Amino acid sequence: MTTVSTATTTAVQAIEQAEAAWLVALTEGEEAMTALMLDDSRAVHGPVGKIDDGRTFAHFTWTRRRHVFAKAEELSITVRGNTAITTCLQEMHIVFDESLPPFPVQEAVTRVWQETSEGWRLAHMHQAKRMPPV
Repeated sequence: MTTVSTATTTAVQAIEQAEAAWLVALTEGEEAMTALMLDDSRAVHGPVGKIDDGRTFAHFTWTRRRHVFAKAEELSITVRGNTAITTCLQEMHIVFDESLPPFPVQEAVTRVWQETSEGWRLAHMHQAKRMPPV
């Protein structure tokens, strides 16, 4: 195995861990989410393509609803140096109203990760709702 292959394998494993940490952070709260984001990160989300900085996105996400479950399928990872692009199909179960059961939401998601001295951090994310969910 060459050094490049080893580095790529190591990077892919680290990004897989970052992706898994992101899904956990969705259920843990705003601080857990922002800890995985770069200070200047951006998120494109919502049915009309709202664009927020990372902190605003995390605050919006956590204060308007509560994620109780999140999973991703069909994860694809492309590594280019210290930048990684991931795509996946993401499903979240969200409580919008505490008197109602969690509501499933499915999205196609692209995330751009940047390698830092603290590990891989989210630089950009684009979420597109799957309507109707499949």
